[in-house]
Amino acid sequence: MSSIITNLIKTSTKYNKLSTTTTKNNSNLFNSLITISKRNLIHGRIKPFPQRRKPQPNRDERASKSKKIVELVRESIERDEPHFSIGSKKLFFPGARICLLRPNAKHTPYQAKFIVPKSFNKLDLRDYLYHIYGLRVLNITVALTPAKFQRSLPMPYRTRHRAPQIKKMTVDLTEPFVWPAETEQFKDELELVEQLKCFREDKEGAVNSDLLKPSKAFGGIIDKKPRAMNFISKNLKRKMRNTKRKDISNKKFLQAEKLIEEHIQL
Repeated sequence: MSSIITNLIKTSTKYNKLSTTTTKNNSNLFNSLITISKRNLIHGRIKPFPQRRKPQPNRDERASKSKKIVELVRESIERDEPHFSIGSKKLFFPGARICLLRPNAKHTPYQAKFIVPKSFNKLDLRDYLYHIYGLRVLNITVALTPAKFQRSLPMPYRTRHRAPQIKKMTVDLTEPFVWPAETEQFKDELELVEQLKCFREDKEGAVNSDLLKPSKAFGGIIDKKPRAMNFISKNLKRKMRNTKRKDISNKKFLQAEKLIEEHIQL
């Protein structure tokens, strides 16, 4: 019995040695044929390759370029020459409409805001201001306001549509500019425009019972206040209507009797 057990142990050890050698050989062949790339786990997803680092800008080169630009601008201003490269296309009669706006509380005297066409870009505005008004512009920022919904007709019939967008540009100036103070006439005209706008909105947006309400514009002095209506029950209203009809019929009868007595002698 002991001999049988020893023979079984020997055969099992030989089989294990053969299996380990075959797996090692297979793994070596697999590694020699296929190259597995390293993967990284980023945001819960397995990326096939490690992410590349963003190229870091060379701060010294940027600083040197900015210094050169500042020096060129100073030299051109001293020589009374344009501080930018002028375009090759000449335009003698520009048809663009540009509006200068009053500054906000956050603007400095060295800033100005304009309303420009949507086709305008920063270079166009800089060239426009320099060649027409002789105004030097150093920096320009652009803001495109979102389109608002408008209604053209009164409430029951009007449909909603989007108004066109407005493009605004804020420029940095070399010399300060301060707006003149508002006159009393300008303030009165501005208040009149606001009150007229309020009156128009109240009348256009009124529906059903709101049509009788007076407008809040101009302190409510334009529209007359609606007369207070006393409560009258249906029964009383019917009685008053019947008495009125009887009075009218009696009056007509008396007028006819009088007419007969005047023209016909009985």
